[in-house]
Formats: sequence, C-alpha cells, structure tokens
Amino acid sequence: AWDTNGEYLLTVSSDQTTRLWAEVPMTASHRRWMEVGRPQVHGYDMTAITCVGGLGCGNDSGEPRHRFVSGADEKILRVFDAPLATLRLLRTLKKLREPTSRNNPAEEGGVDSSSWRGERAFLPSLGLSNKATAECEQESAKYAGPTNDDDFVEALDTVESGTIDELKLPSERDLGVTTLWPETRKLFGHESELVCLDAYRAPEGTDCPSLIASSCKARNDVASAAIRLWNVKQGKCVDILKGGHRSTVSTMSFSSDGRYLASSGKDRRICIWRRDGDPLTSDSVSYQLSAAVDSAHKRIVWSVHFCPFQPNILASGSRDGLVKIWHVVETATGTDEMKLLLRFEPSCKSGKNEPVTAVAFAEGVLPGGEEASNHFGILGVGTESGRIEVWSVPLSVNDSVLSSSLLYAVHANECHFVAVKRLAWRPIVVGNYDDGNESRDDNSLGLTLASCGQDCGVRLFNLRFNS
Repeated sequence: AWDTNGEYLLTVSSDQTTRLWAEVPMTASHRRWMEVGRPQVHGYDMTAITCVGGLGCGNDSGEPRHRFVSGADEKILRVFDAPLATLRLLRTLKKLREPTSRNNPAEEGGVDSSSWRGERAFLPSLGLSNKATAECEQESAKYAGPTNDDDFVEALDTVESGTIDELKLPSERDLGVTTLWPETRKLFGHESELVCLDAYRAPEGTDCPSLIASSCKARNDVASAAIRLWNVKQGKCVDILKGGHRSTVSTMSFSSDGRYLASSGKDRRICIWRRDGDPLTSDSVSYQLSAAVDSAHKRIVWSVHFCPFQPNILASGSRDGLVKIWHVVETATGTDEMKLLLRFEPSCKSGKNEPVTAVAFAEGVLPGGEEASNHFGILGVGTESGRIEVWSVPLSVNDSVLSSSLLYAVHANECHFVAVKRLAWRPIVVGNYDDGNESRDDNSLGLTLASCGQDCGVRLFNLRFNS
C-alpha cells in the first residue's frame, strides 16, 4: 500500500512483519529504494494492509496522514500512527531528495505541531501491540538484548542529517526496535481470520470520513462472507454489507469518489455496492447492493480495481486467464447495471490460460483526443507465473468496437518467480518522478509500479510512456 502522497511504500508478509520502503538518495544523481522502517512486528502471518491517512494533521476535519490499518491471520484489525522519530526520518529523506523544496509541517504529517503523536513505540514482552510510552525503554532492552553500541543509541534518536554523507539509516538489527509505530486502536467484529482490506480516502478539507472495508474467511457460512465498513477515526463499524456473497470475499475496491465499492471472490460473483447519498455531503454511511453479475468469470476472481480517472470503470482478473473491463451504468429506475466493455488475455500465455492474479489502474491516462472520454487507462496485470504486463485500456463507453493493447511487458528475469499477489501504482504527486534527467521528453508520462509475489519479493518498476 502506498502512502497518500507516494512518499513511501508499506508491505506485509507471512514473515509476520510490516515493512516501510522509501526512496533514499545514494548520491546527488542516484536514488535507491530501501527498507527504512519496520512499523509492525507481529505474532501472526500478515495478510493485508491499507493506508487510510489523508493530508490533514489529525484535526477534526479529516483523517491524519501517516496512518495505516493491517490485517493478519486473526480477527482483529489494528490501526497504527507514525511516531515523531519516523516523521523526522521521512522529512530528512525528502530534504535530501528535494534540496530546494520548502518545509510544510502540515503536509509532512504535522511533525512540529502533532503533540498527540508519540516519540517512538516499543513492543512489550509477550505482547502483540506496540506501545507508545516513554516508560517502556526497559521493554525495548528486553526485546533487543543489552547493548552499549553508540550507533544503536543514535538510531533510536533518529538525528536529522543535513547531507547525504551524514545520513544514517537503521541497521537490520535495529529495524524491529527503533522504527516501530505505536498501535493506536483495535477494531473488533469479524468472526474469522482477515483476508482483504481496502480504503476510501476522503478529500482534504471535507467532513466526510475515510472508510475501511474488510473481509474475512467464510467458514461455509453466508453470514461470515459479509463485508464490514469502518470509520477508523471513530473506531467503530458503521455498516455491514450482507447478502452479496456466499463464500470468502478475496478482493475489494472503492471507487475514487467513494460512491461505489466492488467486491468478488470464490463465488465468482462481482457485486457493486452503492452509497446512499453524496459521499461529500451525507453524514450517514450506508451502502446497498445495487448490481451483481453471477459467474462474472469461470474461475475464482482474484482482483478487482476501479479506474481512478473514471470511477465507473472497473477491471477484474480471474483464474480463468481473462481480464475484463466493466462499465457501471445507472439505470432510469435508480439501480445500477454492469456492462462488459471488453475482455483480453495476457500476452505471456503459452498454450493454456494464464491465471490473472492482480490488476491495478494507474492514476495517469494516455490522451486519445480532446474529450476526456477518449482517453486510455493504464492497467497493470500480474499473473500466476509471476509475469507483469502493462496494458492500454480505452475508457470510452460509446464506441461499438473497443480493443486493448499491450504497452509494456516486464522482462522475465525481472519478474517474480511465482504468482504476483498484488500490484499498486505510486500516486502522481509533483516531485515523485523527478529523476534528475533533464534530457527526458516532457510529453512523456512517468509512473512507478510496485508488485509483491508469493516468492516473498517486492519489486518496483520505473516506467515511462509517451503521451
């Protein structure tokens, strides 16, 4: 899961950790993505993570930035907020990447004004919850063992650096001690292990709450296949979506405007849940099943994702080897209908269907004319064999003949060895794609794609497309 501004990437794994990756300047002209934090060290295999924080500083008008929710092989959702030590480290890295940029404490998560944040977190002995308290230094020593190493103490303090040569990052030994985030809330309600999470991030400056959708393993029980919606800031479940699925929901996606939530899974049924009222003005949070397609694919649906640019366009990927593009249409009666726009198969198939395990739309689009409806979406596709491809998908819903085209196929040597579990595009924010190369074409679109796979690997690809 990417941070709201794409400043860092968070990943979880069956190694029971959450890891934070950031772009570290090695020299003035070279950057490298490195692990700079380990916010959570858990006792259960991690299964899902999503960032929910916005651009605010924790005031009453919005969700604070640098907040994430994680799920594991347990029934509890856990909420974490970044400590001040981590925010200082991120601010230092940003200064080194962008020496001419001005500091904006609000944008950086309120480093200078967020008195509610702890300095750092500690993991108590035999505990699963990180604590934010200055009285836990003894517990920290129990976790790491006694040490008199000056570097260890300096890593705890996370001193800000002024130059690249002075930058000191936490060592592997210290990551699980000095970079923990405090756990600020637990969300209870599911009856079995968590499977999937997704977030709707409310726009800055609105009173609309950000939401988390969660699903768990369905134990031959339709009721346990329900989806729960959470208001993280209030720490409560605000809605339970029932009657849509008969087995485990393995994938979910909010539309960028918060109007729709798409879900699917083992029952091969794609459901569209529509929010009552305008998400920006309505105080209540209530979603109703507005459309569904039974047997949308022939096999389990592994991934669905709404297009950020056009929030009524949905992509789905399945074990049957097909990627399908759907258009959610509101009918005259006030209900919704899903229309299939096109379908295609990955180009890497060899004699048999190549199961599609992940799909993800990028925020950027390729122009196809003056009208926005003629633009082409950029869709990442991951397969069971570990291959990754990027496709151009038409967003027009008026043409009678639509076709997709392959933009780029990642070389097999750079792909995963086994199934791709998830794809995520880095948010487009000014400064994220400034690589210092002045000779590049200004008409091109630069994007970063992150992928994770069953080989326990995380890969990031810098791609550039001619617009």
